Amino acid sequence: MKTFLQLFRRYVYAVAYAEMWLFIGFASAFDIYMSIKTQEYLLGLEMNPVGRWLIRLDDGDVALFMGIKTAGTTLALGILVWLYFHKRSWAWISIFFVSLMQLFVLWNLQQ
Repeated sequence: MKTFLQLFRRYVYAVAYAEMWLFIGFASAFDIYMSIKTQEYLLGLEMNPVGRWLIRLDDGDVALFMGIKTAGTTLALGILVWLYFHKRSWAWISIFFVSLMQLFVLWNLQQ
């Protein structure tokens, strides 16, 4: 019979991974929300050159940029799930750096 400590050790990593995964999703959602709220100024504020290009491509509207950003986040979260089940060491490295990048994005939104 497994002890409580063994069960805790088994699931604490899965819970931590899930929390980081959710953080990435919520940080991205907040970034998209702020982008839509400030869309009239976004072209001048956006630091991502691809984002600026997408806004210009859509005649100053942010819809195309937000759609592609949402699709990219969804794809990244899906890849992180796949990595967790198939290449766990890569999964931890990847989720750590994606979370760090999202933390930077949130910090940058506050500036």
